[in-house]
This record gives sequence, C-alpha cells and structure tokens, in this order.
Amino acid sequence: MTTFEFSGYKLDLRKGRLQRGGQDVDLRAKSLSLLTYLLENAGRVIGKDELVNAVWPNIAVSDDSLTQCIKDIRKALGADAQGLIRTVLRRGYVIDEDRVHRVGGPAVSAAGAGEGVSDAPSIAVLPFENLSGDPAQDYFADGMVAEIITALSRIRWLFVIARNSSFAYKGQADGVKRAGAELGVRYVLTGSVRKAGDHVRLTGQLIDQSSGKTVWANRYDGTMADVFDLQDRFAESVVGAIQPSILSAEIERSRRKRPESLAAYDFVLRAFPLTWSLERAQNEEAGTLLDRAIAIEPDYPLALSLLAWCHLQRAGYRWTEKPAASREEGLRLAKKGAALSGDDPMVLAVLGAAHSFARDYDVADMHLARARALDPNSAWAWLRSAWLDVYRERPDAAIEKFEHFERLSPRDPMRYMAEIGIGAAHSSPRAMTRRWR
Repeated sequence: MTTFEFSGYKLDLRKGRLQRGGQDVDLRAKSLSLLTYLLENAGRVIGKDELVNAVWPNIAVSDDSLTQCIKDIRKALGADAQGLIRTVLRRGYVIDEDRVHRVGGPAVSAAGAGEGVSDAPSIAVLPFENLSGDPAQDYFADGMVAEIITALSRIRWLFVIARNSSFAYKGQADGVKRAGAELGVRYVLTGSVRKAGDHVRLTGQLIDQSSGKTVWANRYDGTMADVFDLQDRFAESVVGAIQPSILSAEIERSRRKRPESLAAYDFVLRAFPLTWSLERAQNEEAGTLLDRAIAIEPDYPLALSLLAWCHLQRAGYRWTEKPAASREEGLRLAKKGAALSGDDPMVLAVLGAAHSFARDYDVADMHLARARALDPNSAWAWLRSAWLDVYRERPDAAIEKFEHFERLSPRDPMRYMAEIGIGAAHSSPRAMTRRWR
C-alpha cells in the first residue's frame, strides 16, 4: 500500500486520507488529487498544462482552478509544510524531494516511472494504436485512452498510472513490455482503433505482466456519427469488463500465496467471492476471513463494508437466530466503513444497502445516488439501486437499473441477482396492476 510521509503529515493513497498526528486534514478532492500527483513526481518541476491534464482530464478549466488548489493545499498544510511546494517562475510547481518519504507501492522516478510492483493491483493504459492509416485520427484513439483512464481512476482499490506517464510509451514497439517493468504495474491495457469510412472497430487487451497471460480481450464496433458517445460507451464497456476480470485475477493470485504470507488485503481478496454466496457456510467463512483482516487493519473500509454485507445477508436469509442484531451490526459496520472512506462507491453502496434493509429508503437512496455519481461504472451501486427501486415498488426504474448493471458487467458473478430482481420487479403489485389495466 502506498503512503507518503512529509513534514509530519501522512497521505495514504488507498484510504484517500491525509492525516497529521492521527487526525484527518480536510482537503477538497481535487486539491488532494493535485497534492498526490505532485508527491508522486517529487523533485520534478511540473508544468501547469500537465497538472491540469492530470487532475481535470478532458475538462476545460482555467489557471485559476489550479491556483486555488495550490492555495488550498498550502493553507491545509500550514506553516509546518512551509516551502514544501515551490512555484518555479514560468515553469510550474515542484515538491522538495528531500522532504518526502514514500512507503510501499511502485516507486516513481522523476520521469514518472515506477520500480517494483506494489501489493495492491495496479494498471497502466497505454496509447491505443491507430490502424486507420490516417494520422489525423490519433486524437480519437488518444481521447479513448483518456476516457478509460478517467473511468478506471474512480475504482478506489486500483492504482492507475496517470495519463502523462502512460503516453510516454506512445509509438514504441516494445511499449507493453517496458511499461510493465518501468511503471511497476501488474496489468497493462492495450488496444487499437481501425476506421473505415464511418465504421470504427475498437479492440482492447488486458495483460497480466507477471505471467504474460491475457486476462481479458474484446472488440467493439460502432460508427463515427457521434464520436464522443462512442468513446463513452467503449470506456464504460471496458471498465465494466475489467473490474471483475482484475478482481478475479487478484483473488486467484491470493489463493496461490502461502498462508503465512497473508495480510489484510489478501484476507479481503479471499473473502470477496464468498461474501456474495447464498450458502451459509461460505458466508461464515467470509466473515472469519474479514475478521482477520480487520484484526490486522482495524480501519480498513472495504473489509468493514464486506463484513457488514455478510451480517446483512445473515439477517435477510435467516442464517442467524438473531436477525435484528445482525441487521444492526451490518448497519454499524457499514456506517464505520463509510466514515473512513466516504467517497468509495463500493463502501457507499453497501451503506445504501444497509439502510435499505433497515427500511430507511430515503437515506439509502441518497447514499446509492452518491455512489453512482462518484463512479457511474460501479456495477454494484447500480445493482443495489435497482433493488431499492424494487423495495419502493418502482418496477420500471428497477428494471432499467438492473439492465444497466448487466450491460456494465455482463460476466459479473452477481448477475443472477439482477435476473431475480427483474423477475421481482415484473411481479410487483404496481407492475401487475398496470399490466391488467
């Protein structure tokens, strides 16, 4: 797990928390992203254009937005970090490399390249190859990659290499092999764009660098009638497919580890597929693994949230003699996880599900809506939102969300829950009444 320590402060990238003396330091999301990028490139003068592209990809913002974020960071850090971020006239900003200590994760050099692979899954999306024979179409391929990087960056458990580092390998024949080693990532996504007339074919391939195996591959066809819509749909499809593919690969990797080498992250990986099971024994096994993870790392939001879901499942399926107590414990754990990581879509979706079980439908809707806003590609958030619509007897809205979940993650192990939900929506009193009018 990557942590930066500087001037008495600690920034934990996995948790997304900046702390001093164990206390959280309040910093807006964009300001935190800017600080992270500067820390990852400590010692290197970074121009304004690069910083804007890294923090606001594909969004037109003025220099004032960047300047305000710099002010926010300096104000939040106060006198203790005086001089940590220097303004280099007409060039940009730089962080004093001697005052920054990086713990864990891929070490990033001045050029943005990493050495060694972190414990957490990491990915680099390399520039897609333009096979159209028309250099003018490079903008389309580059825009596609930028969209995918932006979408992947919303996945909190995945370390995503910034666009500018990935694009350093553009046009290099050995880019895939070099990127894995130099950027210190576990996965590399490559692709190509071929345009013929108004028709466009997009291909993608996800490679596990440690084994050289292809984890996922697919192709998509569309037209150039609406370029930006095509980019959005491709990015959505790729991210929806990559999330479960990477998670499955990580779970398999964890299973191959010796028991004595397990840590909190590995316990969570092993518990993950068991958490969604409809078998009582597997639910209990998942709970045991998650208890071990929390014993190692008490403030692990994902572990707390998954354990919350285990308790909610026990209450829902009557796998306990005290369902009310399990429901309360599930809500307590979900709230704790969200308090530690209030901008993690998975954590928020579990909190929304917990409130759904407690029949606090308005509160549940609020958390689930925020989860979808933070990550429009979060299949789990869409699934739980659909079930909330079932509970509230909104069959049309429920079916629409279930179908969106299936488009996002067509091979998701939880797809059976969407099929059950669609059936429940069609069978709801409101749907039945409308059908017989």
